[in-house]
Amino acid sequence: ESVLAQVVRGTLLDEATSRPIPGAFVILQDSTGRSVATTMTAGAGTWLLRAPAAGTYHIRADRIGYASLVSEPLTLAVGESVSYLLSAGVAPIEMAELAVEGAGGECEVLEEEGLAVYRVWEEARKALAAIVWTGQQPYFRFDAVRFQQSLDTDGQPIGDLEYEEVRYFGRHPFRSIPIQDLVLGGFVQRISGTVQYYGPDAAVLLSDEFLRRHCFRLLDTDDPALVGLEFEPVVDVRVRDIAGTMWLDAASAELRWLEFRYENLDLGVDTRGLGGTVDFVRLPSGAWIVQHWAIRVPVLQFGPERRNSAGRPLPRRLILAGMNEGGGQVTAVYLTSRLAGASSTDTLPVRPPPDSLIVRYPLRQ
Repeated sequence: ESVLAQVVRGTLLDEATSRPIPGAFVILQDSTGRSVATTMTAGAGTWLLRAPAAGTYHIRADRIGYASLVSEPLTLAVGESVSYLLSAGVAPIEMAELAVEGAGGECEVLEEEGLAVYRVWEEARKALAAIVWTGQQPYFRFDAVRFQQSLDTDGQPIGDLEYEEVRYFGRHPFRSIPIQDLVLGGFVQRISGTVQYYGPDAAVLLSDEFLRRHCFRLLDTDDPALVGLEFEPVVDVRVRDIAGTMWLDAASAELRWLEFRYENLDLGVDTRGLGGTVDFVRLPSGAWIVQHWAIRVPVLQFGPERRNSAGRPLPRRLILAGMNEGGGQVTAVYLTSRLAGASSTDTLPVRPPPDSLIVRYPLRQ
């Protein structure tokens, strides 16, 4: 370590049992609350963070399903190395008991519902932040399969599945274009004569731009095992956007999957089957990744010729001839070098093989 480095290392323990808490997200925040360093706790609950400069900091620990913990102010001198013990109280968030109230208007929620939405969003945010962090680490290697398949208008597969194996170092295979490009051009854009359909990755969902342009509310569901956090574009958004639902496990508060559909397409055909799904999974190390993703786009063609009562030809209408579904699935994740503060484990368990890569959730209409 550099003699000028400000290092904070420590252990995160369960306050009630004194047992280590692995897989928690530990963040070093400066005096303004800005994140300056992040890491994951290892199997022994240990962590290590480096401050960019001397100063006063807070340590925040996020554990999915539990209230976030923020330390007392910690002052670091130049080149100082300190140890810090964090004890997290067991305070699970009872998400299954959150009340769902009707909204009074566009992006207007009752006070009680607003608190419930915020609490559910906080749990989704923890997983999304961990996914962004994992996807940016140079220590991870991702093996994945990309696939493509034709579907009929009912979403049923036609023909053979096409797929190829890919490998990425220090970058997750599923990544959207920058949020600024989506804000300006929308989630569906025409580029060099080709229409491109985009899905949201974790960084997009976490961005201030996305949060400002979408309304969030809890979705009333008959399944007690799930909690749905629904979002849709605000009324004045005219670009091609997305609406959808983040689904969380009601017992553990873990983010399970996202389903989304495209809005404002104005294609003149049935677009309810267009959209996508993104599945999330927590690895044994505590790191989070997108395990599976899929996007359905339309296959359009001109319908049969039409004539008016005088026999003159009318403009031919576009019809939905089918859909194309493309996506991928991470099949293995490897820790290629030792993470600071992490255990010496260098391999994470292999995910399901390619022959089980199709995981479809019906898009809700």
